[in-house]
Amino acid sequence: MVQRTAEVTVQQDECSGAAGDSGRPALSPEQVPLGDPNTLPCPIHKCVGLLKVNLADYDLRTGLDSLVCAKCGHRGFRSREGVIPLFRGGHEFKFSYGPSTRTLTVVLSSASVNLWGTHGVNEEQLAKLAIEWTLLCGNTKKPVHLGIPAEEFADFYLYFCRK
Repeated sequence: MVQRTAEVTVQQDECSGAAGDSGRPALSPEQVPLGDPNTLPCPIHKCVGLLKVNLADYDLRTGLDSLVCAKCGHRGFRSREGVIPLFRGGHEFKFSYGPSTRTLTVVLSSASVNLWGTHGVNEEQLAKLAIEWTLLCGNTKKPVHLGIPAEEFADFYLYFCRK
């Protein structure tokens, strides 16, 4: 199976980027061009810090690495084995991660699917990005609702607008 990555572009005025930004495409966590693959941007709004993997906090039962922001102290997670899609029903997706029996749910609204579709991101890609993002935010239990009026949607969208 060939893994494909959709290029996502965002108009300059839709993000909180500085004037004169080059208009480069927004990146998913896997595409962040940093020298260390164990470093990701912090998902906390207005924090410009980086999350770094804390190898000592790896949880063998869940398969989650613990990540800590050096700037704000935020703690998040990332699955070493990636997130695993289990099933979907309409716009609701269930994922698992690592050897854990826990699941995470993401519910997409039609509006969010349409908005991200204009950026070349399909429903499955969007659901996977949302689950990876919610783990980075430190959520391992609560369902993610990506509807236009939801605060989660705005935080999620702004995270991927960063350059």
